[in-house]
Amino acid sequence: MRAHRSIVALLAVLLAGCGGPPEVPWLEELASNALDAPGPQWPPPPDAARVEYLGSIGGRRGFERSSRLWSRIRALLVGRESEALVRPAGLCIRGDRLAIADPGASAVHLLDLAARSWKVLRKGPAGQSLVLPVEVACLPDGGVVVADSAGDALWRYSADGTALGTFTQESLRRPTGLALDPDRGRLWVVETLAHRVTVFGLDGRTQLRVGGRGSGLGRFNYPTLVASDGRGGVWLTDALNFRLHHITAHGLADRQFGEAGDRIGSLARPRGVAVDAAGRIFLVDALFDAVQIFDPAGQLLLAFGGRGQAPGRFWLPADVELDGRGHLFVADSYNRRIQVFAYRPPAPGKDDR
Repeated sequence: MRAHRSIVALLAVLLAGCGGPPEVPWLEELASNALDAPGPQWPPPPDAARVEYLGSIGGRRGFERSSRLWSRIRALLVGRESEALVRPAGLCIRGDRLAIADPGASAVHLLDLAARSWKVLRKGPAGQSLVLPVEVACLPDGGVVVADSAGDALWRYSADGTALGTFTQESLRRPTGLALDPDRGRLWVVETLAHRVTVFGLDGRTQLRVGGRGSGLGRFNYPTLVASDGRGGVWLTDALNFRLHHITAHGLADRQFGEAGDRIGSLARPRGVAVDAAGRIFLVDALFDAVQIFDPAGQLLLAFGGRGQAPGRFWLPADVELDGRGHLFVADSYNRRIQVFAYRPPAPGKDDR
């Protein structure tokens, strides 16, 4: 009788905690592409908003859609609903699928923003654990490539999360940044300790290498992250030279901008980078705890953020990603969340600042 009462009490507790995750309205708006959720905006009113806060993702609970009662009970018993971001770093998005490299959890989180589902990758193809996954690239077939920096390896996974093996047999020196060039079927890989960027075909074979240590044009000093420019080239974060390099599709470093400084507009601790269809460059700076938006010539257009935990504030942000549909994702590492913003560029012919 006592055992029966204990089971009933346990079920009561579980049911009380299984009323379904709290609703997150902006996720519905994100899936339907409606971008009128209220929130902080930049520049502030009465100017027209260029960037507007929509919401954040911190963990599985509150993100996934409510499932059947017994599924929710089982999830609670095995700890599945407690899955949360620990120190999110690298991001990639393709369609409605968002991948998050989380070195703090030694894991990669795969999210479907439309279906509101969450899957976690922790193992490689031979059952070995991921050690320090710092970046992820979304492939055309729905799979992902993960840069495990501490293991000097790139791991490839299928669309359903099955570990397929290493992406390349080439030796790597601390791979960090990844950028896909889908039109040419290749992947740009930053090798931080080699001070270079290497381009691989999607078959894992080396096509070209750019860089080497130095301070001149086309020479790098601990480069970290990279983003496609939409035309076959990339913008590369050259961290300890405090600048961004542009590299053409043919591997020519043709221009650069940036310098060390302690104010917005300079580059203090540049991290993740993204580029929109018009060539504007979005750069995360971990010292300023801000996102800075530049034109292709390096002119500052807008900046937003600052240290804090409130919406639109950051603590050591690590990466930024655009989905091409008016959404901006920022890996807010030490706040353990991904912040999501609506991004509205000016109309063609209007002032970009």
